[in-house]
Amino acid sequence: MNIEIANQFIDEWHRGINSFTLQTSGSTGAPKAILLEKILMQWSAANTASVIHPTKEDSILCCLPCTKIGGLMMLVRALEWQLPIEIIEPIANPFLFERRANIVSLTPFQLHQVLTNAESKAHLKKTRAVIIGGGELAETLEALLLHSEFENTVFYHSYGMTETYSHIALRAINGPNASAYFKPFDDVKISINEEGCAHIKLPLNFIELTTTDIITMTPDGSFKVTGRADFMINTGGVKIQPELIEKAIRETLKPQNAFIISSEKNEALGNKIILIAEQSFEYNLEDLAFLKTINPYALPKAIKVIEKFERNASDKIIRF
Repeated sequence: MNIEIANQFIDEWHRGINSFTLQTSGSTGAPKAILLEKILMQWSAANTASVIHPTKEDSILCCLPCTKIGGLMMLVRALEWQLPIEIIEPIANPFLFERRANIVSLTPFQLHQVLTNAESKAHLKKTRAVIIGGGELAETLEALLLHSEFENTVFYHSYGMTETYSHIALRAINGPNASAYFKPFDDVKISINEEGCAHIKLPLNFIELTTTDIITMTPDGSFKVTGRADFMINTGGVKIQPELIEKAIRETLKPQNAFIISSEKNEALGNKIILIAEQSFEYNLEDLAFLKTINPYALPKAIKVIEKFERNASDKIIRF
């Protein structure tokens, strides 16, 4: 399926189609269809090239869904950089088999799966550049990338979303340019609004948007994401809206005590979904299995009980 979608896009690209419709992931609000302009897709690919420096000896592996911006932009990079590309179905561990490509983009979940398998990790070491996107990167997972066995591979953590045509900032995790801060592309303007969230302005047709990402910035314009202004949870690269899951639980199980859907750090997923209840929760994880029909990632991995939630003046639970 991924190959068919990719081939259709490539055909439309060569036929001179100048705009493409894609579904957003929900980073800046409810998922919606947006129109992507070819000129900005080319701009994005050129900026990535200025960091990764592709050569004619390189090749690309696309192991992300081409229905999403991460996979789609791997196709664009191959087209713009005039490099061969191998397109496979999105799977948890794309390096179970040896790959000829040496430039790849992975989600944190995929990266975790690769690193926990000795054979696939050996295959990964043959890549030159790995772009990590689609979710937060756990500190324990990042630490594994600093090992000397990856001295010939540079890992880049990316920051971006569908609306920004994939990443608009990268940070090298290892190597001589390693940094804890994302460095925006030269022609991307990032500022902080009154709520402390990132405001992004792209060139050419001057797309502007405000995210719910709370950031801190350095004098040179590099930045670090310190939190989110909303309650969206990113688990394994999938965006989960806690309020929707809570509504489904209330309507289906009708629990007596207050509860919320929250998350905690997880090496494989970045964040794992958990349910936190006040005083007690009369159901177990098996009772929550129906949530898989909403989204397989919506099923909590654990249930935790606390004595009392903190509440604001309106008696609403203060999330954590």
